[in-house]
Amino acid sequence: MKTLLLIPIYAFFLSGCASAVKRHELAQGHLNKTVDCEVAHADIAELESHKTSTGEKLVNGVASILPTSILLNVILGEFTSRAAIATGAFDSKVDSKIQDIQSDCMLAENDNKVMLVKQ
Repeated sequence: MKTLLLIPIYAFFLSGCASAVKRHELAQGHLNKTVDCEVAHADIAELESHKTSTGEKLVNGVASILPTSILLNVILGEFTSRAAIATGAFDSKVDSKIQDIQSDCMLAENDNKVMLVKQ
């Protein structure tokens, strides 16, 4: 009976943080992308949108330590992503990439506004 009660709870936790895992996978492309100063502001904005919230870190942390979740995450290939999100390692990589873009393109830290140019 307890097992039947736990299944919806696990499903709730895992479905709630699925978006964070998908964003993590999408962000990998941006993290590996070479710096292009012409689209630096857009790249920074995109990377900022991939950062995880505290709630997502908590949920992914729980999902990465529960025995049944670990097995499911390993099977689905999401364990590494969930662990990186939960520990903050993913956000550190994003922040590092943003700093690389800012230094390579000589942007100030607060200069993340997208400028529209009339053509």
